[in-house]
Amino acid sequence: MNIDVKDAVKSIIDINDIEPFLENWTFYYDESGNCRKFLLTENGVNAEDAINGDFVLAGVAHEGEDFQVDVEKLKQIIGITDNQKEIKFKHLYKKSPDFLSFMSECRTLDYLKWLSDSGLYLHYSTLNNLFYSIVDIIDSLWMDFPQFLMYMWEIKSAFYDFTIGHRNELLDILYRYQYPNVEDCKSFCFEICDLIYSYNNDDEYYPGFFLEMFRQMLKTADKSDGLVFAQNNEPYVLIKEYYLFYLERAEILYKSKHFFDEEAVVQEKLSSSKLFDKGVEINNFSFIKSDESIFIQLSDITAGLLRKLFMFLDSLSMQNLMYVSRSESSNQIEGFRIIWDLLSKSDEKSKLFLKNANTPKNINERMEKLRILAHT
Repeated sequence: MNIDVKDAVKSIIDINDIEPFLENWTFYYDESGNCRKFLLTENGVNAEDAINGDFVLAGVAHEGEDFQVDVEKLKQIIGITDNQKEIKFKHLYKKSPDFLSFMSECRTLDYLKWLSDSGLYLHYSTLNNLFYSIVDIIDSLWMDFPQFLMYMWEIKSAFYDFTIGHRNELLDILYRYQYPNVEDCKSFCFEICDLIYSYNNDDEYYPGFFLEMFRQMLKTADKSDGLVFAQNNEPYVLIKEYYLFYLERAEILYKSKHFFDEEAVVQEKLSSSKLFDKGVEINNFSFIKSDESIFIQLSDITAGLLRKLFMFLDSLSMQNLMYVSRSESSNQIEGFRIIWDLLSKSDEKSKLFLKNANTPKNINERMEKLRILAHT
């Protein structure tokens, strides 16, 4: 597969209205939350953890190709002995009963201070598996409803929140119609419409108004081209593989070098992918053993920490958030502040450093909760 990076970059830049990143940097990656395949089953999905937490491809980055960090101090902070081949997130997290307890540990704060002082940047690409799986239903309808495009993200957020609130019922409908290989489009749309009607209060602006808008869109699907993205696919397979998220990072940050932790399935898939810029092939990504790179090891910590952080933030209601923020220890406050500062630094460097395949509502709520925890 030959890919013109300019086309890939243009699609991302135009849709999100952000500037391209054309500097020569080095990015390192590891992943957390890869369930291999995300499938519908008779009882819901094959991996409950894939609903509770995102797939996260993340790591550290620095300008240019050469960079040094104080490895001995890092080992001392985490408690790694010389005979251990590599450092992983589990060595930092240890047996913490929950994320808040982890954030209260002195070793956690010492690590975050070390990371902040190192000068490294964080970067990530996260995927909300459930949102990514159901959004094709909505995206199949825009051709017939271009006038609603201005409400695109409100509709997507409303349907995702509705799905979370009525997950078992919605997943049952998807399973019975072998989604995303829906054959009886009329009946499929009718059942979703009926489910929304049963629970929705369309007198509410959010989510009610937008759910009703979506319901009206669905009612006409069988009269047009059906649900183009939810048909003629492999039955029950919501996400077949995650390798495209690796490739995307090399595409949109094509002026930089990318080093991924060895992953056999991803390597095999990407072995046939070639990137080109103005007809010239770009060899800007490769796979390396984690025990041969401290930066890959730091990426393992980053991916694990961010996934735990996002799961923790998603689990907090605003009421519980206020309680937690009032009872935070000094270690927790300082730790959250450092994470906030690190993510803010990366976001200021380039909007492409932090990518979220999620609803804007969910993304904004995560960042607002983190800001509150960091500035109590």
